[in-house]
Parts: sequence; C-alpha cells; structure tokens
Amino acid sequence: MKKIKEAELRKDSSVNKIQFDKEWFYVVHDMEDYLDEDLTGVETVTLPISIDGVKFNIKCSTLEDIERFRQKEPLEDFRTSVFRNKK
Repeated sequence: MKKIKEAELRKDSSVNKIQFDKEWFYVVHDMEDYLDEDLTGVETVTLPISIDGVKFNIKCSTLEDIERFRQKEPLEDFRTSVFRNKK
C-alpha cells in the first residue's frame, strides 16, 4: 500500500483538488490512478471543479476518508456474512 503525504498531493498536478470550507477534497478518480487502487467504497461528495476552464460536478473525498477506506481489512465485510452466524 502506497503511503500518502498530503503535502505531496497538494503539489501534484495529476490529482485535481479543491479547497472547500478550509478542507481539501481530492477527485476520487484521480486518486485511484495515483494510488493504483480501487476506491469505489470511499465516502464521496459531489463538488464543482474547474478543469481547463470548464466546471464539472465530480465526486471528491477528503484524505481522511480515503485513508479510512484503505485501512479497512479486505475480508471485513465477509465476517458479518450469514456463514459466520451458522453453528
């Protein structure tokens, strides 16, 4: 798992970002490419981001939400499945 440093992310031009209410939000699709990971379960907020002068409504997330999703155990959802409750 690749370590993320927020200072590096803010300088990286390949990741689109926006500051909203004093908090930085990063485009989830760009973060997937940056980390080379699937982030489909991350909590997102749709924010207007200007790319090349054109505004788009894009799903974004905070770095804390992304880190929380990445630290989740791979089989965490499996533990609560029906098979665990059978005796």
